[in-house]
Amino acid sequence: MPQHKENLRLALELSQEIVRLAEQKAWSEMEQLDQQRLQLLEAFFSLGNVNSQDRMVEESIQSILDLNDRALSICAEARDFVVKDGRKVRLGREAIVAYQKQSFD
Repeated sequence: MPQHKENLRLALELSQEIVRLAEQKAWSEMEQLDQQRLQLLEAFFSLGNVNSQDRMVEESIQSILDLNDRALSICAEARDFVVKDGRKVRLGREAIVAYQKQSFD
């Protein structure tokens, strides 16, 4: 297999693993794999001999994009949960401060 196709194949495998790690909320591991995937994709596209008519290339790139969207969606859901949880903590803290202030008055 030519090197550029091997890079693409490895990038696809890393994309699948990134989604798996996102589902497990293994953020630091996910970030490391994302850097490796970025290097592979940069190498793939920098070779210049990429045939956009190649069905394997087209399907692999589309799969990588779909997997990336899935990982981003998982991350966004997790971020939203943390934001909502943070609001609850802030409201709780404000309630405690208000109670303490009222108790000392």
